[in-house]
Amino acid sequence: MISDDLEKISCLLVDDDPFMLKALSKMLEAIGVQGIIQTDNAQDALKYLANRNNHIDIVISDLNMPNMDGIQLLRHFGSLGMSFSVILVSGEDPRLLESVRSLGEQQKLNVLGTLNKPVRKDDLEAIVRRHKPVDKQTPSGPAAMVFADELQSAIMNDELEVFFQPQVSIDDGRIVGVEALARWNHPDKGWIPPGIFIGIAEKYNMIGDLTDSIFQKSISEAAHLRSLGFDITVSVNFSAQVLCVLELPEILSETIQSSGLESSHVVIEVTESSLAQDMNITLDILTRMRLKGFGLSIDDFGTGFSSLEQLKRIPFTELKIDRSFVHQAAQNQASRAILDSSIDLAQKLSIECVAEGVETDEDWNLVEELGCDTVQGYYTARPMAPADFITWAKEYGLRRQS
Repeated sequence: MISDDLEKISCLLVDDDPFMLKALSKMLEAIGVQGIIQTDNAQDALKYLANRNNHIDIVISDLNMPNMDGIQLLRHFGSLGMSFSVILVSGEDPRLLESVRSLGEQQKLNVLGTLNKPVRKDDLEAIVRRHKPVDKQTPSGPAAMVFADELQSAIMNDELEVFFQPQVSIDDGRIVGVEALARWNHPDKGWIPPGIFIGIAEKYNMIGDLTDSIFQKSISEAAHLRSLGFDITVSVNFSAQVLCVLELPEILSETIQSSGLESSHVVIEVTESSLAQDMNITLDILTRMRLKGFGLSIDDFGTGFSSLEQLKRIPFTELKIDRSFVHQAAQNQASRAILDSSIDLAQKLSIECVAEGVETDEDWNLVEELGCDTVQGYYTARPMAPADFITWAKEYGLRRQS
């Protein structure tokens, strides 16, 4: 974030210590931040944020406060479903701060970083500059409440869209693949986050139809990209509820053949935690998919409890490391150790390794140093519509050449 941008952001300070509020305000003013709101308790902070007319870019909150501590506050932040960033401040053990930070990320919050007391101005400025303004706030929480019949209608009327997020080789920067992601632009409520409608689809047994719709569109778009000369793979996510149909490998294979693609052009992504369902059927289906030439990716690696067992039993061709172990791992010893071990494991198993959540130069440099094969994340590009991907890829190619 350039200096001129700092004066455009607004910060909400939450701390029960008047001295800290004053000190943080002075530091923010010194680095150029002009929009500063102060509150000495979590309840007032929530009331302020819940008013959608009050725009806040960054919330800077203490952890130790009476009545409602910082951990409880983070939980409430998550329920608000808004796109502000969070900075955590505390005099506690740095490892405790990191644990709280992880809790915030699990609440889908954009936690910019943590600060130990006494706070230094340079450290505060460095974290504030990580904030990336959001052009359009995606509704979630109460603003994006949708019902099962609305989703069913959207699936039946073919309203779900597929977006592509590029996957880039670390060695030479080539675009080697895309991950297909489901998107839903509700006619009245705008963009509905996948975290909301995917859960509804699974709860009300619509995930099969949803997956089929996204898979069909992904294959069609991937075939179009190949006709334009893009030598890339397309990765599609499959829920555990879908991986119980024994005929699935044959169904997918027929779809691939009719599109003109080859099975090797498609990677089936399976979330690690979903593999704990009926493993006999899942193993049958995934093994036959591999026999038919599909790539198999274990997604969100490291977030479950049976990672090594799954890698042993299922013939995966790719290991995707969850963003929680990638983004800002350079500052987190535990995350770096898990990241390093995961990449080393992939190398020893001779399978591809993809790092999700690469968002900064520091993230890229670390995964490159550790020997990862492929990166995916905002550092390269956000998910985008297929037509936008074509435009972006051409511009990206020109930048690489120059």
